[in-house]
Amino acid sequence: MNSRLIFYKKVILKYLEKKSKILIVGAGLNDHQVFESLGYSNFTLSNYNGTKIDGINFKQININKINEDDKSFDYVVAHACIHHCSKPHSGILELYRVAKKGVLVIESKDSFLMKIMILFKIAEKYELSAINKEDEFGDFGGVDNTKIPNFVYRWTEREVEKLISSFEPRLKHVIKFDYKFDFENIENKFSQKYIKKIIKFILFFLVKILDLTI
Repeated sequence: MNSRLIFYKKVILKYLEKKSKILIVGAGLNDHQVFESLGYSNFTLSNYNGTKIDGINFKQININKINEDDKSFDYVVAHACIHHCSKPHSGILELYRVAKKGVLVIESKDSFLMKIMILFKIAEKYELSAINKEDEFGDFGGVDNTKIPNFVYRWTEREVEKLISSFEPRLKHVIKFDYKFDFENIENKFSQKYIKKIIKFILFFLVKILDLTI
C-alpha cells in the first residue's frame, strides 16, 4: 500500500467513529477497500456519474450540488477529488451542509514549496495527467468529470477557516490540519534513479528542515 493510502487510513481512524453514518464523495474502489478493511460498515460510496463496478454500487452525486438533506450524514469524506470541481468552494460548503458532525477533506496545500514544484514542472498547475486515460469507471478525470484538464485548486489553512466561518458565522468551528508529503508521487515523475534520489533529498530537506509542508 502506498504512503497516500496509509495516510488516508490514519486520518480516517483518527477522526471518524466506526459506527457513524458516512458519505464518501468522488469515491473509487480504493475508498471501498480502505473503509471496509478498517471495519466501517455504514458508508455510502458516490461519484459524479454513479455506477456499479465489481458488484459495488456508487451513488450519483455532484459535489457542487449534493442531492441530500442538511445534516443527513454524520461525516462526509472527500479524498483528492475537490480539485476536480469547477466550484471547489461550493463543493466544500456542500460537504459541510450535509454533514452533522464533520467533514474530512484530503487535498494539496498551497505553499511556497508547491509553487517551486509547479515552476519546475514537478507538480501540475493544470492536471493534464487526469485526462490521459480513462479511470476504473471508464470516465476521464478532468474538470467536472470532462476531458478538459482541471486547474489544481490548492488550499491554505486560513482560506479554509475563512470559507467555513463565512458560511456559518454563528458557530465556533474546530478545524484541524494533518500533513503528509507524497514522495512516491514525485518519484514517479522521474525515470532515472539518480534524479529521483537528488529530487527526493532536496524535497526531504525542505519539508523536514525548513518545515515547508505541502
